[in-house]
Amino acid sequence: MREPANHDLARCDERSEGAPRQSLSYRLGLAVLRGVRAEDAPEWLVHDPRLDALVAPGHRLVELREWAVEHGVPELAERVRPDELDAPLLDPREPRDYQREALRRWRAAEGRGSVILPTGAGKTLVAIMAIDDVRAGACIVAPTRALVAQWFAQLADAFGAGRVGAWYGDEKEVRPITVTTYHSAFALLERWGERFELIVLDEAHHLADTAEGEARAWHDHLRIAPSRFRLGLTATYPDEHDSELRRLVGPVAYRRTIGEMTDAELARFAMTRRYVGLSPTELERYTKLTRLYEEHVERRGYRDRGETPADAWRIFAAAARRSPEARRAMRAFHERERVVMLADAKLREAERILRLHPAEQAIVFCGGSDAAEAVSRTLAIPMITATTPASERYALLGALGRGEIRAVASVRVLDEGWDVPGAKLGIVLGDSTRGGGRQHAQRLGRLLRRQGDSVASLYEVVAAGTYEFFASQKRGSGVRKVSEGQLGLGV
Repeated sequence: MREPANHDLARCDERSEGAPRQSLSYRLGLAVLRGVRAEDAPEWLVHDPRLDALVAPGHRLVELREWAVEHGVPELAERVRPDELDAPLLDPREPRDYQREALRRWRAAEGRGSVILPTGAGKTLVAIMAIDDVRAGACIVAPTRALVAQWFAQLADAFGAGRVGAWYGDEKEVRPITVTTYHSAFALLERWGERFELIVLDEAHHLADTAEGEARAWHDHLRIAPSRFRLGLTATYPDEHDSELRRLVGPVAYRRTIGEMTDAELARFAMTRRYVGLSPTELERYTKLTRLYEEHVERRGYRDRGETPADAWRIFAAAARRSPEARRAMRAFHERERVVMLADAKLREAERILRLHPAEQAIVFCGGSDAAEAVSRTLAIPMITATTPASERYALLGALGRGEIRAVASVRVLDEGWDVPGAKLGIVLGDSTRGGGRQHAQRLGRLLRRQGDSVASLYEVVAAGTYEFFASQKRGSGVRKVSEGQLGLGV
């Protein structure tokens, strides 16, 4: 007959001589409990014959430690403890009221949840404050290597370089505070996860559910992580696509929008849309390519074969791998985008806008590398792409901030995470998401770090009479919701 669930685990040793010693450990992403019978353990544990032990996903290690204490074996829980942080906080910055409030709300949510602040509002300082508050090992996960380097520099300044490590590529050094990428996080947490009491997820919108509402592979990092405290940081939270994010990280603990913070904590901004036309040659080419693409799509009925546009596109892309006709239509689609991105009138308009703001440092946001190369060559400005070495990026952005260069052209690498405090002029010549509101909001955020009374300006240059008109309307709609009451949208 099964004994009551609240029995003292120490009695397990009295039931049989030679019973395996009780132990609680973290191994390869699993919380492992030995020396306890299944009927005496939490029901969500399962027996693993390879380990001959009861196991659960790593994120339940915290519950197992609490369970061990409740059942009279506190030393069982003490064997699995995270690193301690013995470093004083050296960051001299004084947190703003909203940053203190964000930390307070996160604490009130038991140290689990997401903080949503506009780009330029100081999310990194909120994370540094959380690390200092927890005073234990912390793992920071960022989407790119460039952002890992940026986090490393700020954390080293805040806590001392000797306490900060990085885990990605050939760089694999684990310290009380360790920075990694989403691609490398699983390997780090699988092996060293018990060292981190806090996990910080930079640009947490990368953890949104799939379009079908399902979990992503990156959610596995959070399932194996035994971290008690979890903090998501983003400027563009994936509302309505956050079921796994809420389950594995926690609720939205604090949220402020650009519109709420502008003129108080962020720079005021103005958005203007400029329309340009294609040249006769470009228009003829565009029309021909559109006809080729649209006729194939209509003939095959791709738009009616998926529940969502994303489903329909996947069906079309799959067909392009098998059918020569579908491949021709796909090539026409991409060539049509290239015609729009490289339109001569766009380059002339970008040059005109730069002349209108002779004293402003600028970022020219392009839709593709070909467009960035054309802008760089035509306007004689440097280009920053995903292949630009991190050291060169730092040097170019530093020169931009000091006013030594006038502007840079970028594809996607400056869309999120990078601090570009000197830039107050943005020129959007195209996007890489065909109307994605998140990318547009991230680009606007590059310009909003407040510097005195300066006003940020974001120009969209749109090819009239093309698919880009609708993409521009789509990507701007999300920003209009948060910019109401500002200087407005000029058309």
